[in-house]
Amino acid sequence: MKREFLTQFMERLIVELEREQRDGTAHVYQSTLKRLKKFANGREVSFKQLTPEWLSQFERKLLSDQLKWNSISTYMRTLRSVYNQAVERGIASYIPRLFSRVHTGIDCQVKRAVSPEVICRLMTDKKPLPERLSFTRDMFVLLFLLRGMPFVDLAFLRKCDLQGNVIVYHRHKTRRKLTVVVCSEAMAIIEKYKDMYPDSPYLLPIIQDPKQDEYRQYSRMLRLHNYRLRQVGYFLKIREQLSTYVARHTWATTALRQNYNSSLICDAMGHSSVKVTETYFQRYREDEVNQLNNALVAFVLSKKVLC
Repeated sequence: MKREFLTQFMERLIVELEREQRDGTAHVYQSTLKRLKKFANGREVSFKQLTPEWLSQFERKLLSDQLKWNSISTYMRTLRSVYNQAVERGIASYIPRLFSRVHTGIDCQVKRAVSPEVICRLMTDKKPLPERLSFTRDMFVLLFLLRGMPFVDLAFLRKCDLQGNVIVYHRHKTRRKLTVVVCSEAMAIIEKYKDMYPDSPYLLPIIQDPKQDEYRQYSRMLRLHNYRLRQVGYFLKIREQLSTYVARHTWATTALRQNYNSSLICDAMGHSSVKVTETYFQRYREDEVNQLNNALVAFVLSKKVLC
């Protein structure tokens, strides 16, 4: 078996991820590696050190640093992914239930979805907003209308991805190909902004300076949009906290409460995997997924008299 330190292997994986332009995943790996090296006082960490006891000590250190459980889970799941890749490549030995003592779940106590009435208000309220907030509101609504699209995918949509009223793109995180039929409400927003930067390859003016550290621009705009969404909520007297992720979570929750099958929702959102029991389901056709999106938009707009 080829000898390689865990920390060295992670550095190699980060380079591979950056080469594949999977910048978000690379950022998570880099953050995990930084925490790992801090825990090891700057020393390299070998795969032999990776034991249930060692992982428990690492978890306790993260707790003592006052990290939240979801953050700890992210680091542990990243380490588990790195370990699994090392096993597959013959770099590390397989250890059953290696991560069974540490937290790798998701704490869902924080409410991230808002009501359909809130989405309806954002779509139909005619109260004038400052230009920067109007753009932020439009992007939030667009995220919802495009089947809960992640903000990173919206930012990196190219003009060539839109053909007529159909967007065909690959998810930034998983590279899975998705086809989205653009409803008229979403198309109106796209038409409003698509020509702001004629020389840009991107559909929307989120990445404003192509080829100049685009992922850093995306990260800055993500923070800026989340900050401005709080201001949008204040202007429109929306009590619920808004963020770019809220649009995605709300789309999924609304679909679930309208009794759509969870497997259909997973396909619509482009998840790379579903629960084991759902792997037996046949994948839904794109026309079924797009019918779901159109029905959700119609349902939200039906709340206009209430918002």
